Amino acid sequence: MPITAIPKGVELRKITAVQKRALDELITKERGSSALTTAILVGIPSIIAGSAVLAYVFKEEAQEWYADKKGEIIEAIKVVAEQTGGGIVEIVLDAGNKIFRNNPTTPEQYGGSTLNRCTRWAVDATENLARTQKGDLTETEIVRAAMNLLYIAKNMKIEGCSRPSAISQDQWNEA
Repeated sequence: MPITAIPKGVELRKITAVQKRALDELITKERGSSALTTAILVGIPSIIAGSAVLAYVFKEEAQEWYADKKGEIIEAIKVVAEQTGGGIVEIVLDAGNKIFRNNPTTPEQYGGSTLNRCTRWAVDATENLARTQKGDLTETEIVRAAMNLLYIAKNMKIEGCSRPSAISQDQWNEA
């Protein structure tokens, strides 16, 4: 039987070969994780400090480069924002359609008549258009109205409804 030192006060004991392998694996794992922890604790501050030193040393060059590229950077940010915004709208609408039951806000009984779902969606679109044409909406409300119109058009397409006059052909194609 091998004799080995068991950490915790370092006492010597006789252990079996299976226990020795298990202990060796445990010590190897502990050393590996502590090496990773040490690398993180030392590496990240070193990278930050090195970046700060480089930024200070080359600040004039960086300012000149930024002045030359400012227009290109702003255009790139605009493109990314537009593409991301469109993607986010799609994600929100699709998630909303999957989570919530898609029903028109116009009730089934409206003005003394019973309306079918396509007509109810068309009334929703018309009311949405009337709100936006009023011209007294904030930017946030305009975005909400545009998303709502896209939501209505998508649901109308899913249900096989025809395009109402309140939704332009371009908006219908986009949905």
